[in-house]
Amino acid sequence: MRIRFWGVRGSLSSPITHDQVQAKIRKVLELASPADILSRETVENFVENLPFSLKGTYGGNTTSLEIATGENHDKIILIDAGTGIRPLGNSLLGRGRMKGNDELSIFFTHSHWDHIQGIMFFTPIFIPGNTISFYSSLPDIEERLRYQQPFTHFPVPFDDTVMAAKKIFHTFGEGESVQVYDLTVTSKAVRHPGGCYAYTFTNAQGKKFVFSSDTEFNLDTMDDIEQYIRYYQDADVLVLDTQYTFEESLQKIDWGHSSAAIATDIAIKSNVKKLILFHHDPTYDDNKMDAVTLQALKYKDMMAPQHPLEIQTAYEGLQLEI
Repeated sequence: MRIRFWGVRGSLSSPITHDQVQAKIRKVLELASPADILSRETVENFVENLPFSLKGTYGGNTTSLEIATGENHDKIILIDAGTGIRPLGNSLLGRGRMKGNDELSIFFTHSHWDHIQGIMFFTPIFIPGNTISFYSSLPDIEERLRYQQPFTHFPVPFDDTVMAAKKIFHTFGEGESVQVYDLTVTSKAVRHPGGCYAYTFTNAQGKKFVFSSDTEFNLDTMDDIEQYIRYYQDADVLVLDTQYTFEESLQKIDWGHSSAAIATDIAIKSNVKKLILFHHDPTYDDNKMDAVTLQALKYKDMMAPQHPLEIQTAYEGLQLEI
């Protein structure tokens, strides 16, 4: 499996601003010395060693992931359809995919707008001849998708007249499994307002990828996490909601999100190999995200210094091979 992140924000898209770009430029110039700009090689070395928040951005699009699977990574599965699905669709077309007589599958965790609002801007869904299979453990996912496109809210309805790709809907219950291409997929209900599901994707070699965004764990629920530990157990990669700091999570009970500290505790208990911090708060700029990452790494080293868990923060363009 090859995983690529196209949208990593939660709740609301948050594009980088003019002032933030200028602030990055000023800080980089302050850090540079004459020796850093002597040649292309010294410039490349200088840029490579900058903090992530200065040499790039975590991104402002809402949730969208791509899983490329199959023997030649030619089978495509998407997770959710936040605003990140728009550049994802453009990338597929640029690769010669989904131009007609092609197919892919999309799994939906839930139907909050930051996870479905990009579907109307996903170009492959407008192309006749394409087939898109929608999967969810929400029994009414088709109704929910149609509900966001009444004429009073959007000029294009969710039907076959303009959004001309063939649409096939599949629902499956918690505890059941579905086979999609070469992956076995199961779901797990998680704590989030309005209902939400985590999904596990397992290939024939036993490699396990778990996506668990919009999942709330807090101090009140930590005594009842064994069912989740079993579900996450031994995952090669676990993507887990970490929208809040620990302090914020104590003030936002029942808002449906977790913190990096609690996510780290759960990943360690579940013997996860790699934890991906995900669903970043829209108010957090890149500097704040650097701080969140550093704090999570320090917390892990303090709580379980010998555990081999790796921690990484999701950013648009991050690719993982499992």
